[in-house]
Amino acid sequence: MTDEEIVRALQQGNQSAALQHLYKYYPVVRQMILKNSGNRHDAEDIYQETLIILCRKVKEKDFRLTAGLKTFLFAISRLQWLNELRKRTTELSLSLDELRTAQDRLVQTEKLASLGQLTAGIAHEIKNPLNFVNNFSALSSELIDELNDVLKPAVLDDKTREEIDELTHMLKGNLEKVVQHGKRADSIVKNMLLHSREGSGEHRPADINAIIEESLNLAYHGARAEKSAFNITLKRAFDPEAGMIDLYPQEITRVFLNLISNGFYAANKRKETGEEGFEPVLTASTKSLGNRVEIRIRDNGTGIPLEVKEKMFNPFFTTKPAGEGTGLGLSMSHDIVVKQHAGTIDVDTEPGVFTEFIISLPRTGAAQVKT
Repeated sequence: MTDEEIVRALQQGNQSAALQHLYKYYPVVRQMILKNSGNRHDAEDIYQETLIILCRKVKEKDFRLTAGLKTFLFAISRLQWLNELRKRTTELSLSLDELRTAQDRLVQTEKLASLGQLTAGIAHEIKNPLNFVNNFSALSSELIDELNDVLKPAVLDDKTREEIDELTHMLKGNLEKVVQHGKRADSIVKNMLLHSREGSGEHRPADINAIIEESLNLAYHGARAEKSAFNITLKRAFDPEAGMIDLYPQEITRVFLNLISNGFYAANKRKETGEEGFEPVLTASTKSLGNRVEIRIRDNGTGIPLEVKEKMFNPFFTTKPAGEGTGLGLSMSHDIVVKQHAGTIDVDTEPGVFTEFIISLPRTGAAQVKT
C-alpha cells in the first residue's frame, strides 16, 4: 500500500477507504520506527505523532501526503540521533563513575598513608619509655621479694613485722598492676604498628577454605591456652567451589583470626550470664558466587547494639569493655578487606542472639588493587 493509493481513494471521494488504506499501510511504518529505536516508548510516541498528521490530512482531503513521508523520515533520523545520544551518554556516565571510583581510592590511599606514618611515629615514640616502665616494674617486684628474704632473719617486734609485710605486699600489688597495664599498653602500641603497615608479602592464589580452617584452629587453641576452661562448638560449612582466591594470605588470616576471636569472646560472655541450656557455637562458612566468594563468621553470643554497630569499624572504637579491647582489630580488618582486597565486609546482628560478619572477596581483588 502506498501514498498514491490513498490519494486515489480520496480523488474518488471515498474518504473511509482512504483511512482504511492508511491504517493498513502505516503499521509497516510503525515496525520500521520500532526497529530503529532503542526505546519502545519513544517509538510509539513518534509513530502516533506521524499517524495523527496523516489522518488529519486525509480528513481534510489534503492530497499532499508526501509531507507524511517526510515526517516519517524525520522520525527515523530523530530516533537514530536519540539512540546515538543515549549510547554516548551511557558511555560517559560509566567513564565518570570509573573516574570517581579511582579518585576516591587515590584520596583514601593518601589518607591511609598519612595516617599510617603518623600512627607509626607515635607508636615508636611511646614504645621506648613503655619498655622501661614494664621492665623496671617487673624488676622492682622481684626486688621486693629479695627485700622480704633479707628481712626474714632480722629481729623485729610483731607489730613492725606486720607493717613491713603489709607495705611490701601492697607495693608488690601496685607494681603488678603497673606491669599488667603496661603490657596492655604495649599490646595497643603493637596493634598501632600493625595498623600503620601497608601490607606484608606478595599476593598469590590461595585456598580460602584452607585459610579459614587454619584460622579456626589457631584461634581455638589460642583461646584454650589463655583459658583452659574455654570451650565452644565449631561448625564448618565450606563450599568446595570456593576454591582459590588471589589474596595476601597473611593479612586475610589476621582478619579471620580477629573475627573468630571476637566471636569466641561474645559467645563466652553470654555463657557467663548463666543462661540455662546455652551452648556457645561459632560457624564458619564459604560460598562461591562466581567471580566472588562469600565468607560468613557467625556466633551465638551477646550480639552488638545498633549504636555500637554504626561505629564498630572506626579506629580505636572497641566493642569490648574498657581494658579488654584496643579498638583496632575491626578497623584493621575493614582496611585489609576493602582497601587491600577490593572486597566488602558487613555485619548482621541481633543483641542477645547472634552476630554474623559477612565478607565478600573478588577472586582477583588483590591483583586489581595493586595495579
